[in-house]
Amino acid sequence: MAKDTPHPMSIEGYKSLFDTLYPPLCLFANKYLSDMDTSKDVVQEVFIKVWEQKVQYINFYAIKSLLYKSVKNKCLDVLKSKYHKMGLQSTELADDTMMTDDFFLTQLTLVETYAQLESAIKKLPEKSQKVIRMSLNAYSNKEIADEMCISKNTVKSQKRIAYDKLRHALGSLLNIF
Repeated sequence: MAKDTPHPMSIEGYKSLFDTLYPPLCLFANKYLSDMDTSKDVVQEVFIKVWEQKVQYINFYAIKSLLYKSVKNKCLDVLKSKYHKMGLQSTELADDTMMTDDFFLTQLTLVETYAQLESAIKKLPEKSQKVIRMSLNAYSNKEIADEMCISKNTVKSQKRIAYDKLRHALGSLLNIF
């Protein structure tokens, strides 16, 4: 197939796309809806629609972009429907900024950054993962040491090793900021 020729998605490709993008898309939808169950439903509906319509794509980034825009639009539809049922104008319940491209791009950046960080953390050894997760949740070195039954020096060591690996794994991301 030519490089820019759209091609249909195989079952395996669809499953891989779903496994890769479902979690970040749910987080993204939740930024609009503030309800994770509804967010999951929205994302599932979008994936089902993509599958049923046998959407063809040029590359991963094209289908990813389509999915994010589709989830955004579906979220806005859900919000509009919610406002309509309550007899309110959308401006009475939600800030108009939700409707802007800036909001969309900001939320997309946050979710994608989180997904990349999460992916990098999952590649760390188990003990390092736990130390970093606790550290990100504002646990002190002493609290982490007590919780994990290790010394404070071991915590510091694990953090240093983990941060070095994360810096390496997220290097291109860190250069953006």
